[in-house]
Amino acid sequence: MSCSTRFSRAVVVRAVLLLGTAVPCATLFVQPVQAQDYTNIAASGRVIGEDGAPIANAEVKITSSDRGISRVAATNESGAYTIPQLAPGNYDFAVTAPGFAPYSEKNIALTRGTGGANSFTLAPPAGASDIVVTGRRQRVADFQDTTTGAVIDLASLQTRVPIGRTLRDVMLLTPGAVQGSSGANGGFSNQVSLAGASFTENAFYINGLNVTDFVSGLQPTEVPFDFYQTVEVKTGGAPAEFGRATGGYVVATTKSGSNDYHASITGTWEPNDLRGSSPNTYRTNNRDSTASRQELVFQGSGPIIKDHLFVYGLYNLRNIRSMTPASDQNNATGVTNTSPFWGGKIDGYISGAHHFEFTYFDTTNDTHTRSYAYDRATNTLGAKTGGTDSRAGGINYVGRYTGTFTPWLTMSAAYGVNKLRSGNVPLDTVNSRVLDYRTNSAGTDIGLNKVTDAYSHTDDERQFYRVDADLQFKLLGAHHVRIGYDHERDTQTQTYETIGSGFYKIFTAAAGATNYGVPIGTDYYTTRVYSQNGVGTVRNQALYLQDEWSLLNDRLRLQLGVRDDRFSNQGVSGKSFYNSGDQWAPRLGASYDVFGDGKTKAFGYFGKYYLPLAGDINLNVAGQLLTYTRYNLLNGLSATGNVPNAGTPILNASFTACPDTKIANCIVTATGQASSPAGQIAANLTAQSDNELIFGATRQISDHIRIGASFTHRELTNVIDDVSVDMGERAYCATKGFSAAACLAAYPGGRHFVIANPGKDITTQINALPDGTTPVATLKAGDLGYPKPSRHYNALTLTFDRSFDKVWSLSASYTWAIDKGNYEGGVRSENGQLAVNRSADFDTPAFTNGAYGYLPNDRRHTIKAYGSYRPFDFLDLGSNLVLQSPQHNSCIGTVPASIDAAANGYHGYSYYCNGTLVPRGTAFDGQWLTQLDVSAIVHLPVPKQFDASLRLDVFNLLNTKSVTAYDQAGQLSNDAANPNYQKPLAYQSPLYARLQFRLGF
Repeated sequence: MSCSTRFSRAVVVRAVLLLGTAVPCATLFVQPVQAQDYTNIAASGRVIGEDGAPIANAEVKITSSDRGISRVAATNESGAYTIPQLAPGNYDFAVTAPGFAPYSEKNIALTRGTGGANSFTLAPPAGASDIVVTGRRQRVADFQDTTTGAVIDLASLQTRVPIGRTLRDVMLLTPGAVQGSSGANGGFSNQVSLAGASFTENAFYINGLNVTDFVSGLQPTEVPFDFYQTVEVKTGGAPAEFGRATGGYVVATTKSGSNDYHASITGTWEPNDLRGSSPNTYRTNNRDSTASRQELVFQGSGPIIKDHLFVYGLYNLRNIRSMTPASDQNNATGVTNTSPFWGGKIDGYISGAHHFEFTYFDTTNDTHTRSYAYDRATNTLGAKTGGTDSRAGGINYVGRYTGTFTPWLTMSAAYGVNKLRSGNVPLDTVNSRVLDYRTNSAGTDIGLNKVTDAYSHTDDERQFYRVDADLQFKLLGAHHVRIGYDHERDTQTQTYETIGSGFYKIFTAAAGATNYGVPIGTDYYTTRVYSQNGVGTVRNQALYLQDEWSLLNDRLRLQLGVRDDRFSNQGVSGKSFYNSGDQWAPRLGASYDVFGDGKTKAFGYFGKYYLPLAGDINLNVAGQLLTYTRYNLLNGLSATGNVPNAGTPILNASFTACPDTKIANCIVTATGQASSPAGQIAANLTAQSDNELIFGATRQISDHIRIGASFTHRELTNVIDDVSVDMGERAYCATKGFSAAACLAAYPGGRHFVIANPGKDITTQINALPDGTTPVATLKAGDLGYPKPSRHYNALTLTFDRSFDKVWSLSASYTWAIDKGNYEGGVRSENGQLAVNRSADFDTPAFTNGAYGYLPNDRRHTIKAYGSYRPFDFLDLGSNLVLQSPQHNSCIGTVPASIDAAANGYHGYSYYCNGTLVPRGTAFDGQWLTQLDVSAIVHLPVPKQFDASLRLDVFNLLNTKSVTAYDQAGQLSNDAANPNYQKPLAYQSPLYARLQFRLGF
């Protein structure tokens, strides 16, 4: 790539400065993560003489190869130096010391991938007749932290290795990362589990801005692949600076400008004609489905003021389309997204010691889903019958200042805003959805609205600020102390309600099903009415302290950290209904230079993590939630829309009065009245937490090769979920002298749910005692009848990394892991439930029967390997291989009424399957996942100042068709046996090709 900055090129770039940049060369690693914060890294190492003795007071000066700014540090008595808070990039080193010859080297990479650890050996000064002996540099193991995971430099990745263009695909390169899977909720496949946790327990940052969905914990709205410089995935050993996650941390940095002007245009095309097909499922006609993707990415970067002010910009045009026919009804679904993305970054330097940066990006986009009539016999697409527009993304910006005031003090401050739109806005907001289960156990849409039963419109906003300081001093060894405070305020504004008069489901009373007294063969229907509107907030703050203490001439590094998190939630009243108080989390690590040569590191770590209460809780327990289901006999269908005509109300002893009609033919979950959290949130509620223990070692074999091994143990220590407390109330009632019959009548079961810590005592305002009083009581864990939640994750990971040397590279890992317990996390993959802190796991003690077993994210063996080879200067060949053992599947059904009448009313969610208890993960195993992706990039002969390439990626080259999700429902919602149990519902993506061209300078 040419570095020329002739005037004609500068004029062109200034005209399109916010539109593109060439992709700089870099390296791709999966390795122990280096010492760094959300955006910057630290340069560190030692300076020694040829005899191995440390050189004190040597000057280490580094100058950015791209930006011209400089920083200086002096070595201590052990020859060690540290330069904190550096922007990642290439740096020129100059090392000098009295009595030694100076040493200099240009373009040394200090990135999140390569790390910042380099040691130098200085030679004595040469005499007039001496043979000149020069010093040397050696990349060494980074002893500054004990973090495990992956650092992926996308600037290298996208030029040499085949990978899908999503953050999910980047995260899945990490050792042990597992793709989400649920036959009942296809959206789970877009999520990633880290370190055995559910995918709602991760945290995501872009240039220090937290972009995690604070309502549900999901991944953020997709940011274009080309906007990222690096993506770091921390799966364990996180220092005290990182918090608010009990899974992993995904820390991304974006590209930046430099002293050279660059611009590029990249075109990507994934044509449907170069796509294979997966086998059909009983729901989806995959063989006749179509999908295509077209993208244009314009990038530009360069200096506004050389050495001081730089800018980078990107604009992304997208056209993503798919059409998927159903295989069980005459309907097809088309999905289109043509929303553009744009973003940019400005970096300013008063001097090398003072850095300002500002990042802005807009992820606002809308996905248009349309339903069409479809003739299955002729594969003919008919007229449009409805649709929704899904809202996503929003405006994001973050600014940060970093300043070095003395050799021992560096400070930084940041402020940012993250906005997220969500919700489905249907084209039809009048007609109710009607599903007919009489002839199709999966339900057939027979109404005018065939797309969705609800309207939702949510606007979320996060505002944050933080301040951090780095201090370096000597006290019984060298210390590098980081201390900081951060605060965020998250606001959720939501409208969510059923369309029309409710969501209708039509059934025929069948033998073996729960029919509520309806005679066998009689048609009946249910009407579900739901609304949840209002404004809620979340406030989180944290203070942390991390001391890196260097001992034994820098051979032993202790990482002594502690973090104090405080979480609070507010409902529609604006008053806090939950305050966590101080949540102290130790983060303790140690690393040791085994042989004293800086190449072999042995390390250990113990840490504790806390997870905030989900924002989704705010409007559920401190809002105005209305939800009930009405039961009626069917009296025919309306002439327009096939809406059920109301027949005789079905009256059952388990039903209560409907909020609107006051007729007792409803199951009422919430009445729509502004709720008091007194009886819904435990007064002694404490945050979800887990503990982590890591042991490992790495060996820097050469400047390019690193190997490693680590063992990770994680276990949940506390969980937050909604818990049915009727059994505990019944026991408390008896201690107050009331009769057993009176207590059973007051607390029959399944009536009172409290957000609490399952398996522990619960202090809450109880429902009315037989005398009408509602005291605050402590309900004993033993009386509540729930086991302690558990999730134990044990993993052994082996890694090999060879960085690219202009010829070849390889990153490979093997992970052996067990993920076992009775609690997956904030989701239930077996039945597709996404209800953070409100899952069905502890809605009744019967749901915990058989719940202990292999969890949905358990994969015993995972092999990942990817790399590239350059046989000629004009050709790069790449590959990406994944081999992963199967998921263990369950059989989800209904708790028999003889075991738990309240649980029986759920008609699902349990590990009882057609009356038999089938322990979790023992029903059947899935299939091994095998995928091989390959790529070829041809660099075209163009004038020296330009670079151009053509690229072909082929994904799933072997066209393997592994099942990735099964129907795990052993029973239908009416308790009849599910004829589709164990049938496939999703397959891995079929073979498809991606074509790409690029032109830049």
